[in-house]
Amino acid sequence: MLTLLIALAGATALPGAAHAQPTTARQPGDDRARIAELEAEGKALRAEAEATYRAAEAACHERFLVNRCIDLAKKQRLDTITRARGLEAEARRLDLAERQRAADAARARAIDAPPAELPPAQALPAAPDLPQPPATAETPAPEAPAPSASGTAPPETAPDAARIRAEREAASRAAQDQTERERAARDAERTTARRQAEEDAAERAAQAERDRERYDERLRRYEEEQAGKK
Repeated sequence: MLTLLIALAGATALPGAAHAQPTTARQPGDDRARIAELEAEGKALRAEAEATYRAAEAACHERFLVNRCIDLAKKQRLDTITRARGLEAEARRLDLAERQRAADAARARAIDAPPAELPPAQALPAAPDLPQPPATAETPAPEAPAPSASGTAPPETAPDAARIRAEREAASRAAQDQTERERAARDAERTTARRQAEEDAAERAAQAERDRERYDERLRRYEEEQAGKK
């Protein structure tokens, strides 16, 4: 009789709560939709448990065995909350797995991504021609080299031109190498920071799951102790 009373009180307090599950079909592998579905079912079960308990407790005060009636209502509420906890735990497990897959995919993309193209090294500006100092009594003006018959530079300037060209090429290569090293260092730092952030997020999610499980366990023990004292 007490069970029938509690069942009737739950049906009056929250009609249709048992049908809180969505009726739409879920696509295979759609974990996000499944997570939302489980969370909604868990919330509906918790709301059903509280509403049923409040209605049953009010009805129990009109019965002769008040304490026994309330204990039975508490047990029914605990059973419903236990079902809700199972759904919520499954939702958290799926959410954690989805986060871990996203972190693994991000790491794989960072590893497989081709290096960024480097801009072509800019040629160093040509060295300006230095002006000759004015001629004085002590320092006579240097004599200009006599032009050759073909009109080209005299053979004496060829080693200097080759040396200047080699120095420019060496400086250009050194600048390009330095740019590549700096870019590689920045890419490595960004990859390390991103990987660390993803690992920290996964650890925080796992810690939150452990904290929630400990809280639920303490709540379950407290409710069982309170029910045993009645």
